[in-house]
Amino acid sequence: MQLSSTSSLLWYKLAVDQEEAHMKVFEAQPTTARDIETFKEEIVNVKSVDDLMKNRTLLQVTLSAFQLESEIDKYAFVEKMLSEDPEDDDSLVNQTLEPRWTKLSQAMYGLNEDPDFFLNEANVNAILDGYKTNEFEKFEGQNAEGIREALYFSRAAGGVEEISQILADKTLMHVVRVGLGLPESFQSLEYEQQKTRLEKAVDVEDFNDPAKVEKMIERFLIMTEINNTDPAANPMLSLFQPASTGNAIGPAPMSINLSV
Repeated sequence: MQLSSTSSLLWYKLAVDQEEAHMKVFEAQPTTARDIETFKEEIVNVKSVDDLMKNRTLLQVTLSAFQLESEIDKYAFVEKMLSEDPEDDDSLVNQTLEPRWTKLSQAMYGLNEDPDFFLNEANVNAILDGYKTNEFEKFEGQNAEGIREALYFSRAAGGVEEISQILADKTLMHVVRVGLGLPESFQSLEYEQQKTRLEKAVDVEDFNDPAKVEKMIERFLIMTEINNTDPAANPMLSLFQPASTGNAIGPAPMSINLSV
């Protein structure tokens, strides 16, 4: 397969192969450099959740570390997620059942009990590392459709042990759905219907095999490029489009066992 200069797969391979060089360019971006420096300088003065909520830059960096930067204006919701005990079954985070919020709550709850939480260098570095990773993936995603999702999938796939984890993570689900050739309407099915369909199509053990994860990503990026290209511009692309199967939604599930 010949890759064009705008190919998602080409840009993904460049992002992986030249990660160190790309990271240097990313970290040199004025906004990125400023936010990192501000966080390092000011976070040591944060002694409570209330302090954090009052500093928008510090809060933005913290939320971005957990891929939640778009939620920054949901003030009351964010404050509850930062304040309530994730070990309490009645806490909001345990009602939401969203992996990103769960990780945020578990990582940040210590701030409620220890005013010196951010004097611990490990806590500061954990947030900065998460921020850099998320923002770097967004930075690379500007080059072509699907790159951000592919990089996230490559990083997170190894932690998948069951289908429910895929369904709970919108990015993992997006990559798997597109890679399988399932239409957006698949998401309108009942949870148990989606789960049953994926259990037939996905071998979760493949998520622990780096070679198979890469093949999953390649399939996702190829399908993404096809889905975003007008078939009229290249009639050959229509041969790769998922076909309807009677009254079923989308194509019959393809096996995601990519060892062949």
